Amino acid sequence: MDGAYKITTQPDEQMVTILLNGKFGEDSLAELEESIAAARDANQAVVMDLSEVTLVDRKAVEYLADQDVRIVNCPVYLRRWIKQLDA
Repeated sequence: MDGAYKITTQPDEQMVTILLNGKFGEDSLAELEESIAAARDANQAVVMDLSEVTLVDRKAVEYLADQDVRIVNCPVYLRRWIKQLDA
C-alpha cells in the first residue's frame, strides 16, 4: 500500500505512546517494529494510539492483532478486524 504515514513516539516516565498517522500497510511495518522494539529495549510499556489512522491493509491488521501492546483510540472498523483475527 503506497501512502503517506507518520510514526511518532511520545515517551514519558512509565510508557511510550506510539502515535500512528495516515495509511498503514506492509511497507510501514518495519519502521513500526523498530519503534516498538526501542520502547521495549528501554523497558517501557507500549501504547499504540490509532486515532489518526485513515487506512490499513490486511498485513497491517494482522501485525496489530499479533502485538502485545495496548491499543487506544482505535477506529471501530479496525477494532472489528483485529477482533476477527483474534477469534
